[in-house]
Amino acid sequence: MKKLVLALLLLFNISFSHELWIEESENGYTLLYGHLNPQVGEDKFVKYSPENVLDVKCFDHQRKEKNVKVEKVYPFKIVGKCDLLYILFSTGYWTKTPYGFKNLPKNKVNMPIESWQSFESIKKLSSFIDTPLTDNLEISPLQNPFNIHVGEKLTVLVTYGKKPLKDVIVAYDGKPIGTTDDEGKINIRIKHPYQQYISTSYKIKSDGVKADSIIYTSILNFEVK
Repeated sequence: MKKLVLALLLLFNISFSHELWIEESENGYTLLYGHLNPQVGEDKFVKYSPENVLDVKCFDHQRKEKNVKVEKVYPFKIVGKCDLLYILFSTGYWTKTPYGFKNLPKNKVNMPIESWQSFESIKKLSSFIDTPLTDNLEISPLQNPFNIHVGEKLTVLVTYGKKPLKDVIVAYDGKPIGTTDDEGKINIRIKHPYQQYISTSYKIKSDGVKADSIIYTSILNFEVK
């Protein structure tokens, strides 16, 4: 069990070396990447290519998908309003070597030690929607987060392929707080008002040619007033 926990924590740390977050404006949203709460020596913003954004989905409160305009610039912009905004993002393949990390597949570097393909997603809620809406890794609240007060607990569900995932680490504000139960659920105590960030990570085996594994990470974002 101890070895499993250590392995999960290592996976989590690799997955969340950088973070996604969304800033909202009057007419839309901006996707940012880097360190939401940078430590000494870290840059808050890390520039990315607009091509790193693989998918954008906008839903209304009835879970119906809406068309929105996207501006493929840096930083990536979405024009329109969503009750649920979902963005899938990828920095591609990463390989660990004796000389550091390379943003390349395993078969394109010398002396590969470990390699993975990275997929990251963020879901920003403005209305209560309690079911997963994609087949990717996703976190969904099982009760209305907008009725939650500081100090109370919120139950969330972690899914992949819309099926519950057990024993995955979940973090609150970037700090691991526990693992999901057999039904893919975990309780999160809300510790402060305003923007909330709940995150998780999941690893599956890849083909072993370009990557040994695929690492999915996902963030749920909403506001508590």
